[in-house]
Amino acid sequence: MNRQKQRERTVRRTLLEDLSNTPRGYMQPQEALEASARLAVCPPPTDEEFDAAFRRLEADAMIHCEVDALGVKRWCITAIGRAALADC
Repeated sequence: MNRQKQRERTVRRTLLEDLSNTPRGYMQPQEALEASARLAVCPPPTDEEFDAAFRRLEADAMIHCEVDALGVKRWCITAIGRAALADC
C-alpha cells in the first residue's frame, strides 16, 4: 500500500477511535475531533485530509453528522463504524 493510502487510513481510523470513546448518545464537535487527531497523527492532517476522511466515513455510513443552528457539525460513530473498527 502506498504512503498516501496508508495516511488516509490512519486519519480515518484515528477519527473512528476517538468517536468510539465518546459515550453513546453524545456527539463530538468536528473542531474537537480535528484537534485530537492533530495531536495523534504525525505530521498533523491538513484540512483537506480531514474533509476527505469525514466524507469517506460518512459515505460508508461509519459516522453520522448533525449540524446545529449555528452551523457547528457534530459527529457520532454508527454501529457500522464500531464493527469496522473492531475488525481492524
